Amino acid sequence: MNKTDELWYRGCSCESFKLLPGLFRHPKISIIDDIVNLEQKIYDEFQFKSPSYDSSYRFEKWDNLFLMQHYRAPTRLLDWSSSPLIGLFFALSSFNPKKHKRPSIFVLDPEEWNCGILSDIGETPKVYSTNTDIVDQYHPKHDGKSRRSEPLAIEGIINNPRINAQKGKFVVFGYQNQPMEHWAQKRNLWRSTTPITRILIKKSECAKIWKDLSHYGITYSSIFPDLDGLTTELKVKNGFMNV
Repeated sequence: MNKTDELWYRGCSCESFKLLPGLFRHPKISIIDDIVNLEQKIYDEFQFKSPSYDSSYRFEKWDNLFLMQHYRAPTRLLDWSSSPLIGLFFALSSFNPKKHKRPSIFVLDPEEWNCGILSDIGETPKVYSTNTDIVDQYHPKHDGKSRRSEPLAIEGIINNPRINAQKGKFVVFGYQNQPMEHWAQKRNLWRSTTPITRILIKKSECAKIWKDLSHYGITYSSIFPDLDGLTTELKVKNGFMNV
């Protein structure tokens, strides 16, 4: 991995988990055309019904997609963070030593990733915003002829406090349901080393790291700055939940 201005982090509670967004994790549907058709249905229904639940309804299409991701609807977005501590929090918060092998944290160089992914069109290394033509090809409602297949690192729209608190970054997936590990193995894409790596965390160190995170102010109420986050933190602190 090359030196870069910013690295992104994603924590996973089990080393067997793949870098794949919720849309492509359907338990029964795996054919890409069927997934895309289902995505259209979910997006349209969310867009139609969400204004009655949220008075701050957004009309911009990317706003809607990030709002769906925020409320845990299945989308083609995969969450990352620019903070390694927040990556560690997510690796450990859902870790269960009786069910999972070892938690881990992925580290991504987003600029180098995009440089390799877009090597066919010779783009310079950078992270793209949602108002660019390249990123627009990834939106479910894109009606142009060209559509990219590879996962692309993008800047998210900060339209809710959680994304801001979690220093949220995103990888948007295209029209293939392959995890990022699949693309990382394509050595011909990268200028030197693969811009993504995985760090495994020893089970014996999990409790200490979790305690250290709390001392650094990385807790449920700081990661989820709302009443849900506060009540979860109170449950953990007072023994109603184990982590």
